[in-house]
Amino acid sequence: MNFGKSIRKFRKNTRAISPVIATLLMIAIAVVASLVTYAWVMGYMNFQTEKTGKAIQIQSVSNQTGTSPNPNTLTLYVQNVGDSPVTFTAQSVFINGALAPSDAATNPILAAGSTKTIVATLSPSQPAGTVSFTVDLKVTTQDGTFSTQTKTFP
Repeated sequence: MNFGKSIRKFRKNTRAISPVIATLLMIAIAVVASLVTYAWVMGYMNFQTEKTGKAIQIQSVSNQTGTSPNPNTLTLYVQNVGDSPVTFTAQSVFINGALAPSDAATNPILAAGSTKTIVATLSPSQPAGTVSFTVDLKVTTQDGTFSTQTKTFP
């Protein structure tokens, strides 16, 4: 009989331990989940804050059609209006939705508050010359910041 009592006592003790362990596991899972969520939110916020710190704006556009040495060029004046430097690539200028050859990759880094002159060439399919024409311009940076403008030339 003593042996039966000790088995019942052992079973009773294991049943009493199980809710405590379960509660501790639940608390540990909740803490780990909250830490993972905190890390994800902070990473996302830092990414958004860094991205919003970068901004460019096309200040003006001039047309060099009909003049030498290159009669079908546009000169774009792009200003960094953000608070971080931006980087341009060879694929930074789009005219009417098509990639335009440009000198944007020359001195590619533009400091905050600075202005850059970009010379882009119109493709043969894009109108130029003495006839009035409209172009849709888009200038992008390496990290995806962009500025657009529609310009009509007489």
